[in-house]
This record gives sequence, C-alpha cells and structure tokens, in this order.
Amino acid sequence: MPLRPVREIMSQPTVRCAPDDTVREACRRMAANRCGHVLVCDGERLVGIFTERDLVNRVVAEGHDPARFPVGKAMTIDPVTIEADAPIREAIRVMDEGSFRCLPVVENGGLVGVLTARDLPYEEIGRMARMLEEEHIFAERLW
Repeated sequence: MPLRPVREIMSQPTVRCAPDDTVREACRRMAANRCGHVLVCDGERLVGIFTERDLVNRVVAEGHDPARFPVGKAMTIDPVTIEADAPIREAIRVMDEGSFRCLPVVENGGLVGVLTARDLPYEEIGRMARMLEEEHIFAERLW
C-alpha cells in the first residue's frame, strides 16, 4: 500500500474556473460538485486554487462582493502540487505539513487531477500517525 501512486486514488474530473470568473461563479461550481475548492486555470495551466478558506478570509472578511470580485484576486497563487506517480505516503505528508484538504496532481507539468482528504486511505494515515505526530512535536519545539 505505501508505494501505491497518487494517481490510483486521486479525484477526477477536476472542478475548474478561469481567473476572471467571479467568486460567485466559483462558489456555484463548488456547490454543484459538492467540494470545497476549484482549481483556477489559464487555459490548461494551473495558476491557483480557490478554497472555502479563501472565500472566508479574502472575500467575505474583506467585504468584497462575490458577484463582482474575480476569483483570480482571491485565489492562492501557485499552489503546492504533487506528481501523479508520487507515493501516497508523500501526499499524506505534504497535506499534513501544509494543512491542506486538497492537493492538485500534476504529470509532466500538466494538471491531471486533485487529491482530497476524502481520497486518502484511512489505513495508510493510521500507519503514518506516529511519524506525523513526532513531526508535529518536533516542529512545535522549533517554534
């Protein structure tokens, strides 16, 4: 199980929008697809990710009108990605380290899917729990 690649568990198809789409349109796509993110693409190139956190922190809290505010101004620019052939263990580590609930999956520089917390196998998270906890303790000591 630990050597299985991310491509075997990632979600497809991806929910996408363009940087000039409004936040309202991005939220409509999230609602229609029952997910908490949209991948923001310029053509086929991933330029950002817009999440529920971005909606709260960069739109609502700042008083912007979602019907007029472009998602490109609210998104997280150049999101962390993972290669489709990377082991699932690496994806779990990256998601834990960054507190990410979703992680775009790329192959040869192109977007091929997204990995969400719901996609992760519980048994692998369980096997990694002690290691992840030790990393958290170490990080807290550094702070």
